[in-house]
Amino acid sequence: MPSLVEIRARIFRSTSGMYTDSYHMDDLMNDAQNQLVEGARLRGVQTISVLNGTDTYALPSNFKSPGELLYQPPNYCITTYPLLDLTSNQFGYSIENGNIILKPSPQEDRLLTHYYYKYATTLVNDADVPEIDPQYHDLLHFYAAGMILLLPTLNIQDKTLSDRYLKRWEEGKTNFIMDMQRKNKSSTGRTVVHW
Repeated sequence: MPSLVEIRARIFRSTSGMYTDSYHMDDLMNDAQNQLVEGARLRGVQTISVLNGTDTYALPSNFKSPGELLYQPPNYCITTYPLLDLTSNQFGYSIENGNIILKPSPQEDRLLTHYYYKYATTLVNDADVPEIDPQYHDLLHFYAAGMILLLPTLNIQDKTLSDRYLKRWEEGKTNFIMDMQRKNKSSTGRTVVHW
């Protein structure tokens, strides 16, 4: 799996070494990763150690939108907590000010599993690896190289190469989004019981 520094080197080669601003390359790669995740809904998992009488728990820092909150005691069916309006008095949970609020307040300690949709982790350090599937890492390279070759400061008259990179980006982005939606759909096909 290529790291940030390796993808940056590919961009450098793809632009024939005409552009060396690594900070801008990193920004373009993060922009590409965010566009992919926006369309594909990258999933995250959080384990919440619930304590008797405590109803509020912090969401992860990369939380984007809710998925499912589940409780599975040993040898029993899964219980799903439905997402509720904050003012509701029913069984479930609400999200407010960066927290999950359980309803009603728990009467026992338990472990909950929170599946949620998340933002991609920003690529900052040379050793950072994109969170998307490795087969799609080249998309970050294609996007960044295509955008760099369009910069007016490079004064490139022939846009053929940038068009080629951006076309590969668009095709790959479409395939990535369809692949992730298919994976998300198949992972939600489990049996869930709400008590």
